[in-house]
Amino acid sequence: MRCEHAIAAAHYAGALRAAGIDCEVRNTMLSGALGEIPFLECAPQIWIRHALDEARAREVIDQLRAPVAGEPWTCRQCGELLEPQFAQCWRCGAAR
Repeated sequence: MRCEHAIAAAHYAGALRAAGIDCEVRNTMLSGALGEIPFLECAPQIWIRHALDEARAREVIDQLRAPVAGEPWTCRQCGELLEPQFAQCWRCGAAR
């Protein structure tokens, strides 16, 4: 799987490993060659070690890419408006 940048590749690889899927990130140092060679050839890639894990790996990555459902919430302690994916207030640290 190709990724837009090395940070996304590392994030996805970490999630795959947490799900028990053996993988590695490749092409993380080719960004300097962008323009000399095509983008798709120098984009970071995630390689799955075992072909039988591919379907599960796609599920994990699809879940990471899916938008978070829910409504924004307001912190009861400080009144900060927060996005639904946060379980803790970034401003005061109070739990949702």
